[in-house]
Amino acid sequence: MNNLKGQILPTQSSERISSLDFLRGVAILGILLINIESFSYPNPWSSYSYGFSSSLDHTTRFWIYFLAQGKFFSMFTLLFGVGFCIFLERLEKKNLGLKAMDIYSRRLLWLFIIGVLHAYFVWDGDVLYHYAICGFLLIPFRSFKVKSLILVLIIPVGFLLFNSFQSTVSTKSQYNAYKKSLLVEKNLRSEEDTKNIEKWENRTKKGVADQSEIVNHRSSYLSSISENSNHTKVHKGEVLYTGILYRTIIMMLLGIILYRMGIFQNYHSVRFYWPATLVILAIALIINYFRYYHWTFEYFNPVRNIWVSFLFTFPKEILGLAYILLFNGIYQKFLQRFSFKPLSKLGKMALTNYLLQSIICGFIFYGYGFNQFNVHSRTELLIFIPFIWIFLIVFSWLWMKHFQYGPLEYVWRKLTYRNFN
Repeated sequence: MNNLKGQILPTQSSERISSLDFLRGVAILGILLINIESFSYPNPWSSYSYGFSSSLDHTTRFWIYFLAQGKFFSMFTLLFGVGFCIFLERLEKKNLGLKAMDIYSRRLLWLFIIGVLHAYFVWDGDVLYHYAICGFLLIPFRSFKVKSLILVLIIPVGFLLFNSFQSTVSTKSQYNAYKKSLLVEKNLRSEEDTKNIEKWENRTKKGVADQSEIVNHRSSYLSSISENSNHTKVHKGEVLYTGILYRTIIMMLLGIILYRMGIFQNYHSVRFYWPATLVILAIALIINYFRYYHWTFEYFNPVRNIWVSFLFTFPKEILGLAYILLFNGIYQKFLQRFSFKPLSKLGKMALTNYLLQSIICGFIFYGYGFNQFNVHSRTELLIFIPFIWIFLIVFSWLWMKHFQYGPLEYVWRKLTYRNFN
């Protein structure tokens, strides 16, 4: 409603859904398990290049990727979809007319700006400005019913399955060309035969860990900004990550669907909640086990089976959904009644803590800080994580004892409602 000065009052903290704060806290902690690698290695996605001093490191990487890679990002994305849906829904209930869209658009615009500043001045892996653009794409679906949203969901899911199909067909074609060329006697092979053989053998060759000295291009803060600028292309018009656009939309739409089903207010709103959750979790764990075992230990053996490629298309999204259902149920059944809720405090400051993680990791691994870039193995990186978690939890708890909102959350709200006076 409007206050006496005609200003639009922001949503009060008493209106928050407590389970969402808890889930955001879980997602923020889990994201660090993967993001820390992006600060430590030149190519964190490689199965063999950096950070592998022993076989234990490969095993560590498998378990981290099996349980965490993309799952907490998927949770975070789903919760952003829920948050924007709730925000817009509450604005519309205040009968603000077009002012509701003005406020919603400003919220996304400022999130975009915060994300861009984060990407250029702290870490080029920022996802906030990507979320902001996707948030605009959610506007047409704000009034859709659950069944309609499920039908819409089929479109990006279909695109990604089709892409997996095309990729696997291409791989099979390349393999068949290799086998055909291999049957030709060496002295009779054409230039194309030779290329087919070399191309497949290079693709299926086991990698060797890079033992050379890696130059840290972030030896100073200015050089870090320069490096960020080389990877962040907003100034060139690339304002979202096209490679994860459909996945982001899928998870945000799933968030809206789950919110409309009422599970974040009361999981009993869905019949057979726990059996369904456990079935989804079991299926997700099985798929992820095989997906990330292949990625870690059999990366040199490309997938040539269409059905396997389909199973490997959405592993992290399915497990991210399972985590949402599992932790949501655990919170409501066991934790909601407790007054001591450190993860909920962390989740209330999700924006602040997301950026704070980056700042801390920058100081640990980049040259303007402790310069630990490419120094530690994958297993040794795990030592840093609990200390960062403890700092974030304690900081959030102390801050929320004295303030209603996190520092960035406060600024974001003020910029959204234009009520700094």
